[in-house]
Amino acid sequence: MNRITILFIISVGILLSCSKEKTVKGAGDIQIHSLNATFLTLKAWDTTVITMEATGSNLQYAWEANHGDCKGSGKTIKYAAGECCVGLNTIKCRVFNDTGEASDTIMIRVKTYYGH
Repeated sequence: MNRITILFIISVGILLSCSKEKTVKGAGDIQIHSLNATFLTLKAWDTTVITMEATGSNLQYAWEANHGDCKGSGKTIKYAAGECCVGLNTIKCRVFNDTGEASDTIMIRVKTYYGH
């Protein structure tokens, strides 16, 4: 492959990773359509807004992160991580109601505040 083809493939991959389109079936009446973040890479102590787009009746949302903090509730939260959380972090959103549940994850890369 030539350099232009490789750069094109990398560019398309980056664009597609910013938005995760997915439909989860078989979870009662719940369907997950997307899980998006305003920034997939951020410096320690900065924030990104993460939004879960799902359909179903009387939806409730539960957020968790393997490192860092999820602030807020509902379909949109703010995620922040300190210097101790540098690396690739997983944020999970579980959507549920009386008919079932579904979940999805998004990866956020946290870079050191002090480096380049």
